[in-house]
Amino acid sequence: MKKTSLIAAFVSLMVSACSIYHPQAVDMPLINHKGDVRVEADMSMSAWLAPDAVNMNVTGSTGITDWLAGQLHFNYGGDNAYMQVAPGAYLNLGENSVLEGYAGFGYGGVWRNADGTSSRKDGESSSSSSYAYSGRYMLPFVQANIGWHDVGAAHFGFAFGLKAGAYMPDFEYNEFNANGEAIAHRYEHYTRGNLLLEPQVQLSLGGEHVRWVSRLGFAWLSDVSAGEGSTTFMNDWFTVGTGIQLSF
Repeated sequence: MKKTSLIAAFVSLMVSACSIYHPQAVDMPLINHKGDVRVEADMSMSAWLAPDAVNMNVTGSTGITDWLAGQLHFNYGGDNAYMQVAPGAYLNLGENSVLEGYAGFGYGGVWRNADGTSSRKDGESSSSSSYAYSGRYMLPFVQANIGWHDVGAAHFGFAFGLKAGAYMPDFEYNEFNANGEAIAHRYEHYTRGNLLLEPQVQLSLGGEHVRWVSRLGFAWLSDVSAGEGSTTFMNDWFTVGTGIQLSF
């Protein structure tokens, strides 16, 4: 009986998880010359334990001068969206290796409604029949990427990146009883800032102008991930994605 209760509580938590951020599937282009243009489109899946976000992602990057680069990214997942813009700089370390860095600004939002009994991270159960949360966040950040590109006839590439930023949320959460009335003590307004750390690895393979790309990213938020600032909100801790990168 105890085992059944634990399983039920686990399933309830998975279904009712209120995720307000997931690692972004942004291309690490490894820009290496003036006029270098990369356009990448992929599909990604994000999760805490159970998948809860599937997004379409598009990233465009270019070498503006012999050292200056720029990047624009957008993704959409039906109930969440995010975009970022970032100027940057790049340095060729060798024939096939590049170090690049970006300083940018991101803006995103999440909006979700769900039916069924919800469960909060403090373990307290609720008799409500539905809940909803929505909000937005701003994310000024810096990111460094290092990697290798166009290695061998298969144009193999590998990159590692680390993003650090200030996650600034403004989210509201509400629970409703069976009559659709808001439960006052189940309201939360979350605005506490977080330090974000987001590492990512990326592999690419293909031809000179068209490559298959896959990536794995993780996210840690100093307040949300630690479970100290909110009994309701959490973040997806990993994202996997795959798609196509075009080089011009």
